[in-house]
Amino acid sequence: MGAPAILAEDVYREELARIGAEDGRVVCVEALPRGARHPFETAHPDRFFQLGSVEGAMVSMVEGLVTAGFRVFVCGLGTDLGAARLPRLTLAYLQAGASVVVPDTHVDPTELLRTPRVRIAAPCGVQEIRAVVRSAARSVRPYHIRIGAGAPADVAADWVGVGDGAGDGGIPSVVWDVVEDAWHHEDAGVCMISVGEDGTRLALAARERSTGPAHAHLVYLDDSHLAAAAGELARRYDRFVVLGGHQGPDGVQKRLSRLMLGCDVLVVSLSGELAADVDQVLSTVKGLRQ
Repeated sequence: MGAPAILAEDVYREELARIGAEDGRVVCVEALPRGARHPFETAHPDRFFQLGSVEGAMVSMVEGLVTAGFRVFVCGLGTDLGAARLPRLTLAYLQAGASVVVPDTHVDPTELLRTPRVRIAAPCGVQEIRAVVRSAARSVRPYHIRIGAGAPADVAADWVGVGDGAGDGGIPSVVWDVVEDAWHHEDAGVCMISVGEDGTRLALAARERSTGPAHAHLVYLDDSHLAAAAGELARRYDRFVVLGGHQGPDGVQKRLSRLMLGCDVLVVSLSGELAADVDQVLSTVKGLRQ
């Protein structure tokens, strides 16, 4: 039997422990599953705090640490929290100035976008998770970082830094897949846009079945990054299929539609069955070509 796959949550935890050895300002606050031990706690016990049940006191403590100049990361939310409490507590920590790493959960992007100065990221794969966490540790802005619950969907090593306008952590506003000959295939003019690990897995699977369409991947989803992404996307394509991400009025598809007037921006809902979802994506692409 091979070694067990590393989980996205483990990537974040190990990277944060490494950053903590380099920067004494980094502090970790986490709700751990019973019996688990965080590598940050092992390496830096004086800067590790277990998330308690008295939420108001914990938020106040985090606010004090941020005010004192520490870079605070909060993770593990959702371990024992109900669906109604999780968004409220997530927003409270962000408003206090902490970065929040939320595994496989959704907070309404409308509320996130209303929270001042927050960077919104949905990294996919080991390299992107590490780059986003490092960027958050260097920044004075709070980050909302959503990671998948299982093994990361790794992307090609040469994605990061490819494209126009490399930004936070060296990740550009749009990360292009297969830049070479991207505009010389049968689906020229149609581009898949993947968000998060589920959307990216689906886009990569669709590309295995077809030489097109093109594939653009978004990591940062706050307004400033999305506006920059929309400008680059619209210069190259006019028909898009969004895979993954929140599908409400302030989800990626709706916001890109408002930013790219005159372009077709469709969304494909995911059923969770990869083969059926790939069929639906390719059918949608075919409809856009006609």
